[in-house]
Formats: sequence, structure tokens, C-alpha cells
Amino acid sequence: MMKFSSCAAVLLLAAGLAAADRQLFCIARGGAVFAPFNKTDKVKVAGDRVALELPPKGGRWQGTIVTPKKGEKYFDLSKGAVLAVDVRNNNKYPMQLQMEIVNLKEGKDSNAFAHIAYSSIALLPGEKAPLRVRYGRAVKESSAWAPEGMQRLPDGFVKGDHKIVPDRVAQLRIWTSNPDADRPMRFELSNFRVEEPVKPLPEALKSKEAFYPFIDRFGQYKHADWPGKVTDAAQLGERKLAEDRELAANPAVPGRNRFGGWADGPTFGEKKGGWGTVKYKGKWFLTDPEGKLFWSLGMNTTHDKADSVTAITFRENYFEELPENSAENADFYTKECFPRFGFYKGKGGNQDTNILQFHFYCYNMFRKYGKEYHKEFVTRSQRRFSSWGFNTNGNWVHPDILKTEFHHPYITAVEFAKFYDVIEGCRQIGWQKFPDVFNPEFAAGIKEALQTRQKYTVDDPFCIGYFIDNELSWGKTDTFLAEGALRSPASQPAKIAMTEYYRNKYGNDIAALNKIWGTGYADFDAFLNSTAMPAEPEKARADLEEFNDVIVNRYFRTCKEVINREAPGKLYFGCRFNDRNEKVIAASSRYLDGCSFNLYRPEISAWRLPAGVDMPVIVGEWHYGTAANGPAHPGLQPAANQTERARGFDRYVRSALWNPQIAGVHYFKYTDQMATGRPADDENIQCGFVDVTDTPYREMVDAARKVSADMYRYRLAEGPGK
Repeated sequence: MMKFSSCAAVLLLAAGLAAADRQLFCIARGGAVFAPFNKTDKVKVAGDRVALELPPKGGRWQGTIVTPKKGEKYFDLSKGAVLAVDVRNNNKYPMQLQMEIVNLKEGKDSNAFAHIAYSSIALLPGEKAPLRVRYGRAVKESSAWAPEGMQRLPDGFVKGDHKIVPDRVAQLRIWTSNPDADRPMRFELSNFRVEEPVKPLPEALKSKEAFYPFIDRFGQYKHADWPGKVTDAAQLGERKLAEDRELAANPAVPGRNRFGGWADGPTFGEKKGGWGTVKYKGKWFLTDPEGKLFWSLGMNTTHDKADSVTAITFRENYFEELPENSAENADFYTKECFPRFGFYKGKGGNQDTNILQFHFYCYNMFRKYGKEYHKEFVTRSQRRFSSWGFNTNGNWVHPDILKTEFHHPYITAVEFAKFYDVIEGCRQIGWQKFPDVFNPEFAAGIKEALQTRQKYTVDDPFCIGYFIDNELSWGKTDTFLAEGALRSPASQPAKIAMTEYYRNKYGNDIAALNKIWGTGYADFDAFLNSTAMPAEPEKARADLEEFNDVIVNRYFRTCKEVINREAPGKLYFGCRFNDRNEKVIAASSRYLDGCSFNLYRPEISAWRLPAGVDMPVIVGEWHYGTAANGPAHPGLQPAANQTERARGFDRYVRSALWNPQIAGVHYFKYTDQMATGRPADDENIQCGFVDVTDTPYREMVDAARKVSADMYRYRLAEGPGK
């Protein structure tokens, strides 16, 4: 009777929801099986709720695997487009939870995924909210005509995550991977349901002839609709006028000084005159030139051409209408790119000039603002940031913005004139191999940039400081860089430096080194010319760790010394770590004014620097995206729709404000990537604050204004150290 009553209550609740919302199963009647990920995870079903209690440091994945009740093989999600479950955070601190929808491959392996769709939620202490996962449909399309050069394809195609076979869902995986948590994690789950009326797949997906072209004249996906999609060029002008009125009515978030610092907060007289850092009431801040507390809410890639371009060559049939490639339209076409990965790598014989590309974003702004569209982009971006509550230009900002009379403070990357020499023997992880910091050209490149192309930043009071590099490959071991030097040829400056280091350590006695390493080098010249690892590398480990430390310290010391010499008073924020090598991070803190990390997570309240290291941290990149508005890739933190994106933005910023070490977060990025992908690596993520037609996403704007207006008060009122 109690079970029936619980389900009846759920059904009554569902009756008040949208007609498309359907209960997936009834928890109280045993409609699903909830098994723990690990033996230490506690999963308890009580009535129409499931309680999760997960211990700290309990493993990479902690939570529950949900499968259909006995006698049933699959969940059927075919009646909706979104799976939702209500989640309560039963903790006194922010927490995160992720849900995955899984199709399994044929066979007995319960971890062999055929298709997967997933999303996360960040929750404030005691908060209850729906965790929603949008899923597309994986249909066996003809691979002979599926579009290429895109990391994710539209609903109906198989390629990429976030698409499933909806009526063959074998598992729901609900878990957290929170290595930072040092306390138990408690959640409550209820009301599993499918939401949003499912639309039939477009007829155009049935054949190549119907599908192509699939990008309209504005650069939007042609075979779907969503709120705000432009259908007529006149709408661009109408939106400009409407936004002009809005920006005039909301020029700036109140309570800020001219730098974006906290005008009503304390003044640190000793910090006046430049940018600095301070730990105030147990929490790190920057300080602006007026000596005011400054918490950096920034925007990345405010650039009208970088990253908003897409390639045409080999894909001419993708596009419904392009302007003539003539002198009149030369500003919208380019052949410059750096195809590192994906479809275009090597397609032009690795010659950038062989791949024609088009800037839809610029062309739409031309239609919206006229011939002076670039000047309008420059000034409007900064007006928007004032109105939206951003006080910082993050990385990859257009240099014209920084040269205007009015621009926001910024942290910018040192831009090398040419790509530096790398340690050839290093394995590549991510974008590039590690720089050879023993080559004098590395320091010279930083100096040259600050003396020439970026000279205007050195004396600009709005320049906070610099990053150098982005997401370098430090490796997961404490010998990774040294091993790379050891495998390098004799001409490599790092190999020469390594040889001299060991020659000095062993008093030019190669036999002494051979005894420790178990090697048979004839002399140190033979060591220099060898590119092989020792047969028993563990014997060389201590020496390799020593030289690894030499490389790490030389890198950060070189960067800091050049910045201090060429741009005195500017802060150095490091290399935007995206991995976690504790020893490297600790070493970097000897040279940095503030550390930087790219942290794509639902929330970062418990994230910390290594033990014993305490300094301000700038999050260089993070975002939320959705597949509901054109580009098929929802990014590294996918959301079900724009409302959920905005909620994710708010909770991420609040989690950073909660964290005493975080002094700012910079969102990636200002504009969406193109639906057809960027030529460098095929990324086609919908993560911007404005779309390809230069239309801001209203939900994101409102969320930014709200959290920014509250951020200084919230930082001092919430979280540890308050």
C-alpha cells in the first residue's frame, strides 16, 4: 500500500508537469536496480527516493549504476529528448554529480559502451534541482555521405558522444569523480523522467541529396530550429537596435571602480599604483592600481576572426550560399590556419595556403553593422562586458581591443613571433611538445614579443600581467621531461645541457655514471649522441628526476626573469596547467605571482593547490555548452539547454567564489565555434555568449549580470576562510 501511495504521489506530481514529461520508472515499486560503483559506496532505496553516501577519496568513480528491473533488458527513452532526475545535495558545501545514459555493445562487458550521452550538475549546500541530460538519436546513416571536419555531428548521425539509441538504454550511471573532496558526499535522487516532446528526425537526413547543403547563408545548421535562430537579414539590424537600448539602460554593474575592482570595499594603500595580490579574510584576491580588491571575472577569445572560421575546401557542398570570393569580400575569406589534428591535417600538403576558409561571424557583423563592423566589434565587446558584469579580458583577446581608449583589464599571453624549438625526444601530450628552455631563443622570443608586438601592454595600467604558453605537456611522471631530453639528438640544447650536468656531477667519469645506470657508454660524447633510454630506466631514475627539476625550474625562472626585466610591475600567471603534476606545480610557485589552470568541471569549490602551496589561482578556461542551438558539440560540460547552461555558469562562478585560492575565472569563450568546425582540430562547440549571428544568449547574459553583481559580497560571506 505504501509503495502504491508513493508512486501515486509521483504520478500526481507528473500530472502537473508538461504533457511530454513521462516517469521513466517508479523507484518505490522496484522499477529499477540501484547498485553501488564501489564496495564503499552506500546506496539505499527508501520509498520514492534513493540516498547516496560516498566516502572521500573513494575512487575515480563513486555513485550508482542503474539498470532495469529483473526481467527487462532496457530502459525506453524514445518518448522524450531529455532525461531528468531530481538531485538534492545533502551536504553543507557545494557538490557535483554526473549522469550518463549508456547503450552497451553486444557481449557481456558491462563497460563496453556503444553510445553515451551525459551531463552534470553543481549544487549549492542543501540545494535540490533537476539534473538533465539531452540526448540525440544515433541512426545508421550512410557513412558515404556523412559530413566531415566536425567533432560532433547533428542529431540522427552516429559520430560522437551525446547520441544514443533511445529504446535500448542498458544503464544509467550516476556518479561523481571528485578527487578534491575531503568529506563524505551525500545526495538524494528522485523522480526519474523523460522531458521535452521528441521531434521526428528531419526528412533531409534520409538522403545525401536532401541533406546537402546543410548550413544556411548565416552559417547556421539548416535542418533544425531553435529560439533566436535568424531567418532573415533584417532581423540582424532589429537586434542591433534592441541591444543598443538594453546597453544604454544597463551600462555597468554598480559598485565598481574604473578597473572593475570593488569600489565599496577596503583600500590597500600599499598596493596602489599597480596590480598586486592580497589574502584578505582568508581568501585570495588581486588588487587593482587604486588598491581595491579585484576578483577577475573574464572572457576568453574575444576575437572576431580567430576560432570563428570554418573551412570550405573539400566541403563546398555543405554551404547554401557564400558571397563571391572577390576583392570586395576579401576580408571574409582566408587561407591561414594551423591544421594540427582532425580532417584537415595534411589535406593541403600541410600548406595553410591550400585550404580556403570563410568567416561567417564577420560576414554577419558586416550585414549587421556595415563596413566598419570590426570597429563596432571592438567597442561593443567592451560595452557588453561592462553591462554583463565581466571585468577582465581573458586570453586571446584581439589586440585592437587593447589599443582602444576604453578596454577592460586583461591577462594576455606572450605571443612568440615563431614557434619555439621543442625538446624533440619528448612525447607529445596535447597541443605541442615541451619547449627547449636551454635554447637561448626561448628567452629571446619572450623579450622580442614584449619589446615589439606587445610593447603597448608593458606600460598599460589595464594590463594585469601575462600567461606564457597554454596546456604544456609536463607528463605524469617526475622524469617525463628528462626522458625527452635523453631521447633527443646531440644537436638539442637540452641534450647538451643534460650531458654537461651529468659530466659535472660525475666528475667527467663515465664509468661512475654507467655503474649507477647499468649502461655502457664509452664516454660522455657517446652519451650525448645516444637517443636510447637505458635498458633498466629505474636505475637512472634519481638522476633523471634531478634533471627534470632542472628543466622545470629553468622554464619558470626564465619566464619570470624576462617579464620582470621587460615588463616590470606586471604579474606572471604561468602556463595554464591542464594536468596535475604535483611536483611541477609546487616548483612553479617559487616564480609565479599567481597560478593558472584550465578546469573544465561542474564546480571547483574543493579544488586546491598541492599541500604546502598557497597562492592566488586564475582559472584560464571553463565553459558550459548545449547541442540544442545549432552546433552539435555541447563542449566539455554539456547542458540540456540554454537555461541549464546559465544555471551551470552561475554555480561554477559561485563555487569559485567559495574557494579561498581562486582569484578569478575566465570563461571560454565569447563566440560559438562554427557548426562545421574550426580547421585546426574540427571543434564545433556551442559554448559562446554570442552565436554566429552576433546574437547574445539572453539566459547567459542574465546569469552573468546576476552573479557578478553579487560576487564580492558572496566571496566574503560564503565558504571556508570567511
